[in-house]
Amino acid sequence: MDFADLIRKRRMTRSFRSDLVAASVLDRVLDRGRRVPSAGNSQGYDFVVLEGQQTALYWDVTLPYKRRAAFRWQGLLLAPVLVTIWADPQAYLRRYSRPDKTETGLGKSLDAWSTPYWLVDGAFAAMALQFAAIDEGLGVLFFGMFEHGEAVAKALGVPSDRLPVGTIALGWPDLETEEIGRSANQQRRSLNGSIDSVVHRGGW
Repeated sequence: MDFADLIRKRRMTRSFRSDLVAASVLDRVLDRGRRVPSAGNSQGYDFVVLEGQQTALYWDVTLPYKRRAAFRWQGLLLAPVLVTIWADPQAYLRRYSRPDKTETGLGKSLDAWSTPYWLVDGAFAAMALQFAAIDEGLGVLFFGMFEHGEAVAKALGVPSDRLPVGTIALGWPDLETEEIGRSANQQRRSLNGSIDSVVHRGGW
């Protein structure tokens, strides 16, 4: 699949088959997800991967059993893989404290960073991972942990200094039960030439 096709095929899947994803396929997806640019090549992101029955650890924390019957996206709960993505701010302090980066002053404190690149780079990794999964024919859904981040971290043994970026469900799409999300019908902004354009050439 070329990149233009990949971009066009990218959409969120909310209904999965429970069929497992082969280890070789999942490893390719994870490997491509980690090969993203990061500030100073700090690579301050980690993936905690849950497969098969392990995914119950996640849902037990974020969607207690008594609430599941009313959950709109029942097919999401069948996703055979959940990848939680975690940012490591301290990796950036360590990297920017090294001799080739000390002059930036960014190794002194997280407050020195006007943009939290640990979250930017974690988001890069999440997007690359999604594209890699789609390229393998898999479906994906990215969603936030929101108020459950701390509890998920505790359940999965994630170090306390990591920050949640989000979760990616992936697996084989169940095309027979798939529903389009409510936001899918929102008109996409134009490239340029209108008041609502994405691109502003030469200035805003």
